[in-house]
Amino acid sequence: MKDIDTTPHKYQEICDKILARIESGELQSGTRLPGVRVLGEQFGCNYHTVRHAFETLAEQGYVKMKRGSGTFVTERAVDYKKRKVSADKVLKTTDKLGVLLPLKQWGYYVTSLIDHLHHSAEEQGLKLNIRTVTEIDINSAALTREFIDQGCCAIILPWLGEDQHPVGLHDFIRASELPVVLANPAYGLEENCYWNSRRETDARNSDTYMQCNYFCKVGYKHIALLGTDAEGTEYVQRKLLHYSRWCDSEDFPNLIGMVDRTPKDYERIIKRWSVHKGDLAVIAYHDEIAIEFMEACQNQGVSIPDDFAVLGHNNNPSGLRVNPPLSTLLLPYDYVAKGMIAHAIALSEGRSAQLTRYEPQVFYIRESCGGRARLGQDGLDAVIKEIMADFNT
Repeated sequence: MKDIDTTPHKYQEICDKILARIESGELQSGTRLPGVRVLGEQFGCNYHTVRHAFETLAEQGYVKMKRGSGTFVTERAVDYKKRKVSADKVLKTTDKLGVLLPLKQWGYYVTSLIDHLHHSAEEQGLKLNIRTVTEIDINSAALTREFIDQGCCAIILPWLGEDQHPVGLHDFIRASELPVVLANPAYGLEENCYWNSRRETDARNSDTYMQCNYFCKVGYKHIALLGTDAEGTEYVQRKLLHYSRWCDSEDFPNLIGMVDRTPKDYERIIKRWSVHKGDLAVIAYHDEIAIEFMEACQNQGVSIPDDFAVLGHNNNPSGLRVNPPLSTLLLPYDYVAKGMIAHAIALSEGRSAQLTRYEPQVFYIRESCGGRARLGQDGLDAVIKEIMADFNT
């Protein structure tokens, strides 16, 4: 038996080789792939690595794993081959970068990040060509030819909609004729993200852990996560995982609310959480959801922060205009913008410039989280200092 393969990208190499056989026509729709042990021998790795590759391809819709029968090429994989633009990336370094944005669900975070991308690019003597698209999928990959004609050397996807499906994202990046940089890691596309998620040994420096630790130190016994009902979004899944891991490690009850962002759905969550009034802290996926939740609470006669404490994310200025003002957390925009630009330039040169450290989130503590009311200013300052000290260890 062969030793377990420790090469970080081995499973992706196997995926690429299988897809190449599909694209060449060697593997047709319905073809049964060799077993994991057979391919393990062929690729010189452990069968667990092959299984990882199969699971990745199944997640992307290129194969279907049937228990007891085997793994089969899907019709979708063959159809993808017909619509494919090119899998060969154009490697050239210029002073221009393409930026592609989906045309929906824009918020303060997106506009602020674009602004910082502009400033960071100008500081480095670079130019940005910004295009919008309805969906990030196989069809939008044709836009990469326009970016090439405009002299761009790479494409940045600074933001993806909450309903972005991972299959469409994989299709776009594989079909793109230019290297692509992502703001958040995606399964099977880790090398495209501006920061190296493979270096993450635990989640203790994530925004979710910082939010949970904050409420725990303030003294809340119940901490809930309020997010959008978007199962295809990998960042949402990541936040759910971090929250669940924190609750398990700290022996806290797991309270998750997934909403479609309608008033009726918020009312459903408020009713369910009402048994914890007075001792419930709510972490919102982002500020817009936090504000909507607070407005729904007000309509239901629920007091913030006396009944429910609320902490958002992204520091949307609208949070200053709600009553009480929204407490929030923010990852510095400069860190994200400069990281994406540096990695984009690196990919255009055939190398990587992924960041390997975390940048600390910044707390904007106002009134909605109840921290000042519970601890006073000195106690609150001590809690924030302790959290930041934990981050830096």
